[in-house]
Amino acid sequence: MADSTPRAAGRSALTAEQRERIYRRNFVLLLADYTIFAIALNLIGPTTVIPDFVRKLTDSEILIAISSQMFEIGWLLPQLVVARRLVRVEHKKWWFVGPNIPMRMMILLFSGVIVLLGPQRSGLILVAFLVFYTLAALGDGLVGVPWMDLLGSSLDDRRRARMFGLGNTAVGITILGLAPLAGYILSDSGPAFPNNYALLFAVSGVLFAITVPIVVPVRELPDGKPVKTVPPLGEYLPGLVRVLQRDAPFRAVVIARVLVALATLAAPFYIGFATDRLGLSSDVAVSRLLLMQTLGSVFGALAFSRFGEEHSLLFMEGALGFAIAQPTLALIASAVGPMPLYFAFLLGGVALGCLGISFINWVIMYATPDQRPVYAGLFNSMSAVGLLVAPLIGGMLVELISYEAAFVAALLALVGALIVFLRQRTA
Repeated sequence: MADSTPRAAGRSALTAEQRERIYRRNFVLLLADYTIFAIALNLIGPTTVIPDFVRKLTDSEILIAISSQMFEIGWLLPQLVVARRLVRVEHKKWWFVGPNIPMRMMILLFSGVIVLLGPQRSGLILVAFLVFYTLAALGDGLVGVPWMDLLGSSLDDRRRARMFGLGNTAVGITILGLAPLAGYILSDSGPAFPNNYALLFAVSGVLFAITVPIVVPVRELPDGKPVKTVPPLGEYLPGLVRVLQRDAPFRAVVIARVLVALATLAAPFYIGFATDRLGLSSDVAVSRLLLMQTLGSVFGALAFSRFGEEHSLLFMEGALGFAIAQPTLALIASAVGPMPLYFAFLLGGVALGCLGISFINWVIMYATPDQRPVYAGLFNSMSAVGLLVAPLIGGMLVELISYEAAFVAALLALVGALIVFLRQRTA
């Protein structure tokens, strides 16, 4: 974890053949880490399993909404602080590996806590969930910026796009196989509550733990020029404001990302809408809607691996079109029955499979190596603004008005994001 002067050798000291060998090896390791981690996260899906689990512990719609966004909020929030530290660090791999060691064990530990507490202590289970899930999220947030920098410095653009696309495709195919298992575990034939959810968390936790040693052998190729000292906050924060003021393309992408994050206000309520309003049982809603979402995500990931690198902005606009379809079809389902909701999850899955990675890949490619830590931290922390207010807005809309009001609000936010992209294209 060197943090002194830059090494001029860097990439230039390596031949093209040497770099190619390093890229190939890094690709396999980073793809394995990304894929296994994403499978673990999707198995306890933030828009499916998590809100369904929390709904059995509390009737607070706001808390249910917050629970579905907790992981992403925790992942995004610390990154601006981490980015300030990393501007003087040349080798960033151990900033990624180190925090993973304790934090990726949190979900596995939580599964054991559920079993120990038992069904009579639902309040304590809820508290434990908030503690362990938050710790896991914040731990992942500590490694977000070094992870993006590692992807930018130690993979070329072509392999990075393939990693995202193939990784999400592998995740989707795996979840397709696991969805019936998840449905069985949560059905009347599976373990009784809360041990059914404990089992899902345990499987997910084991997968999280497996990822810890995978990235240790990654060969880092630092390409940024670290500064000698950490900038004081009095300089650092105004500098971030100037970045947004001067860099119009980056500012447009940040605004669009905040609006997409805000649209997640509806995400926790699709399952509740399916069970409370449309009459589907939990095991049917979770397993079937997760299946449709996963099918869509496989298609979106394959499309990104083919087109996402060359036409990044145009690709994000298309992905937003699929995202817009989800709340639109949910509104139609409220009038005609559950069938449009299946298509809503299918098309929403397309966006899920490619929109988030499109944003990340664009920032990595757009920022120079020296800018990358600050741009990544600023982009991700700004995205957290939408996620922080989304659960509050969504929960209030559902509690005070209806599910449909949350879907309309999400639709407006997504349309706004698409308008931002279109205006930037014509500017």
